[in-house]
Amino acid sequence: MKNARPEKTEASALSQRRNHTAQDLFPDTLPAAAPAIWPTAGTRKADALEALIAGPQNQCDYRPGWRLAAYVRSLKDDGWGIRSRLIAHPRCRPLIAEYTLDRQDPATAAALAKRKQAGGITPELAAWLAVVAGPAAAAGAVLLRAAGWL
Repeated sequence: MKNARPEKTEASALSQRRNHTAQDLFPDTLPAAAPAIWPTAGTRKADALEALIAGPQNQCDYRPGWRLAAYVRSLKDDGWGIRSRLIAHPRCRPLIAEYTLDRQDPATAAALAKRKQAGGITPELAAWLAVVAGPAAAAGAVLLRAAGWL
């Protein structure tokens, strides 16, 4: 049609509204954020998430796998809030990405809170126990050898 008016796209009531609780006048009336999806235990994606919960990660220092960026992309697709920034690493010539878990992201905060409410051990505590258990096991083996048990 020659005389058809160009279409304008405008926001409608059906469009998705972003939850900005800090700017909202009535934050209690907003729907709760849908929690991010936890990956299946024992997968590389789960290992990457556990590492991100423990602290910032970059490919040069990440030991469980060599495709950290792919795992991070997959976690972002599942709703996890992950920030990245370029850093200079002493063992890498070009700048590389460092990833951190954005705990202020509504979906990430909801997923972490849901995991804590479910009971069991929290990922933060699991990471801390892994750090402590290694030297404790080594010290126990030394004591058992000294006592003649091993």
